[in-house]
Formats: sequence, C-alpha cells, structure tokens
Amino acid sequence: MPEPTQPERRPLRGGDVAAIVLALAVAGAIAYFWFHRQRALPPPSPAVPEQAAPEAKPPDAALPAAVQADPAQVKSLLEAASADPEYRRWLAAGGDLVRLWAVLTDNLAEGVSPRKQLPFLVPEQPFSVAEQGGRQVIAPASYARYDRFADAVASIDPKATAAAYRALRPAVETAYRLLGYPDAVLDRVTARALHRLEAAPRPAGPVAVVPHAEAGAGWAYADPVLEHLGAVEKHLLRMGPRNAGKVQAKAREIREALGLRER
Repeated sequence: MPEPTQPERRPLRGGDVAAIVLALAVAGAIAYFWFHRQRALPPPSPAVPEQAAPEAKPPDAALPAAVQADPAQVKSLLEAASADPEYRRWLAAGGDLVRLWAVLTDNLAEGVSPRKQLPFLVPEQPFSVAEQGGRQVIAPASYARYDRFADAVASIDPKATAAAYRALRPAVETAYRLLGYPDAVLDRVTARALHRLEAAPRPAGPVAVVPHAEAGAGWAYADPVLEHLGAVEKHLLRMGPRNAGKVQAKAREIREALGLRER
C-alpha cells in the first residue's frame, strides 16, 4: 500500500510550480503569443551571456499604433492552435495577450518564473511528498496536479502556432523591446526560451526532497545538482516526468515549426 502523502510545508525554492507550468506551457506552446513588461533577472545558465539592459519603458506604455495588434485577430490566431477547453480558458484569462506573450518569452529565456503573471494556473491542490525507500520524494499526486495542463499544451498545433507567431511578430517584437531591449531580435529570444525548456533535466525515477534547512520550512531537492537549477527547470521537475516530457516535446515541435536553431 502506498504511503500517505504529507501536507505541504512550503513550495520548493525556485517559485511556485504552477507559475512555471504556465510559463512553460505558454512559452513552450503559447510563448509566442504573450508578452510582459517587467525585465527578467540575469539567466543562471552560463551558456547565456549576461548583458546589461537599458532602463525599461514604463509598464503601462502603449504599443505604437503602427504595430498594435487587433485583439480579435490575436484571439482568432491563437484559438486556431487548439480547441482544448483548458487552452481556451488560458486565452480568456490572459488579458493583453501580446504583452503577456512578451513577458513570458522574456521570463523563460532568462530563467525567471512568470508565476505573478499567471495566477490562474496555480494548482488547487497543495504540493505533497510521500515516503519511499526510507526517504521523502515528490508524491505522484503532486505531479498529477499538472496532468490537465500538460495535456492542454500537448494539444497545441505547432504549425498554427508558427502561423500566429509570424503574423503577430511585429507587435510582439515591439512589445518585447519596450521591456528595455531596444535592439533585441525576437527570433533569438524565442529560441533561447524554447531551448531552456527542451534542455531541462528530466529524472526518470522518484525525485527525493529534504526539509529546507535555510528557510526553516518547505522542501528542497536532495540532489544538489537539482537544487541549484534555475526556476524554470525546477518547475518542470515538479510537474513530473510525464508532464514535463509533454511540455518539452511541444517546445521542440514549435521551435522546429518556426525554423529556429536549438540555440
């Protein structure tokens, strides 16, 4: 009989899983559709060079009229990517999808959790652990909280996503530059965001956790290698092998449909 799960003490360090989840999903599958106005922190991965960005524009700065996207067109293009009810719910709750698209792409590329922009994806059930072989591991029930999310991501059509990306690129790229990257090329940033998802480690077996020593409560990954991963990678881990695999596969399919290189 499986061991009973234990109540959550606090999310693993790295941010709320659900937040990333959406980030993952949106950036990996919908990442091309949404934008944000806050600058991301420097990426934890040494493979991505650190660059000082100029001061960002005010968060509420409007896009120039010449590149503003018609909301009806944006919605139509994005809805064409999937008829999945959960995916459609995301679109309805996303607000300004062009800005959100920009933020999520930026956050993912820089390894920053976008959970503040995606509150509607927070799981209703708490994070939980189970006893296995004398150690505490992330409980299967904790992974299952993201099954519906991962299934919605898997339903997205890469070709339709690529078509929307190309149609909305002028508005999306402008929104991204208004975040404080005046010379940024959207294709390069998008490739970085998708590559981060694709390259994240995905352990096949149970993932051990230990009480968080520094915080005094909550959980940390028992494996130092996993504990030192960035927020995006940690969120994928918390989704479990099944769900993380679906998100990573979709990120790869979208990147290939866009004709972007792995890095």
